[in-house]
Amino acid sequence: MPSVVFRVLLGELTRTWLVVTGVLVFLTLGLGFARYIADAAAGELPVDTVLALAAFKVVENLEIVMPISMLLAVLLTLGRLCRDNEMAALLAGGASLQTVYRPFFALAFAVALLAGAASIVAAPQAERAMKEIGAAGATALLRTLSPGRFQTFLDGEAVFYAASRDDDNNLRNVFIRVQRKDNQNRPTQTVVTADRAREQTDPETGRVTLVLDNGWRYEGYPGRADYRTIKFAEHGVQLAPARAEASSDVEAQGFMQLLASDDPEAAAEWQTRVSVPLSILILTLLALPLGRVPPRSGRYGRVIAGILFYVIYVNAVHLASTAVEDGRLPPAIGVWWVHALVLVIAVALVMREQGVFTRLRGAGRAS
Repeated sequence: MPSVVFRVLLGELTRTWLVVTGVLVFLTLGLGFARYIADAAAGELPVDTVLALAAFKVVENLEIVMPISMLLAVLLTLGRLCRDNEMAALLAGGASLQTVYRPFFALAFAVALLAGAASIVAAPQAERAMKEIGAAGATALLRTLSPGRFQTFLDGEAVFYAASRDDDNNLRNVFIRVQRKDNQNRPTQTVVTADRAREQTDPETGRVTLVLDNGWRYEGYPGRADYRTIKFAEHGVQLAPARAEASSDVEAQGFMQLLASDDPEAAAEWQTRVSVPLSILILTLLALPLGRVPPRSGRYGRVIAGILFYVIYVNAVHLASTAVEDGRLPPAIGVWWVHALVLVIAVALVMREQGVFTRLRGAGRAS
């Protein structure tokens, strides 16, 4: 009988988890796709990079999707079993809570391994790939600009115009205007005109520069006549950083590289990555007693409570990680106190469900 119960419950739980994960991944992909489409429409990204960036963003977001999907799968499965009296039938037929809960932990360990691989290995690689695409996209923007029309960048702060494109794919008769605010919150304006705009790439560092030839640069405050005027033969604007600079971001560094670093920011990053598979196991333990509801109650009675607890849990881990990053909390304590606290709560709920506290109170009265 235990093997039959294990197979049936594991099958139903796996189907529920796959459906929940599929929905959450689809929503994540849709949100990322919409965001990058908007950036492409604004001229800030090449159109052919949108799908790749959205896919890599999904990989990064798996560290959010996997824990909540496992929590919801356990709550929904247990809620259905209790609503349809199948849980009561299993327990009345001789199955223990350990037998019922075993398939839940089996899937939780499998999902935790998958989430750990995604968080520790895949997510940093996705971050590096996104940076490379972003750097390549910055250089591709020059080739995708349409001569004869004004285009805006940087949320409307920059305006670019070129009259034509020559046979070497360089832009001719270029006009650039950038409006920003100085340190005293006063609006400033920079206007650049040039005969030609071209790309220049350093083969050793990968640094890409937009080079403007034979032009003028005007800087000053709108409404005032004291503009600073500069005539140049060649003026460079960096488009993409060097490869060494891009790899310095802790989010793109490998796990072993983070462990070898003494930087608090690196410690906060690797603890956050390890927290993903650890939180899946703790949330599963928490969801088992939380998901058991009275037979005639609604299937989704405890789902909202579980989601609220998940939000509090994740935000507490994030705050602890930020404290480590800022040096306000030693890495030895780090995010571990949050996991320990939630684990204690989960164990206490399991013990209450199994009547441990009731037996202890009864033993205390008897003595």
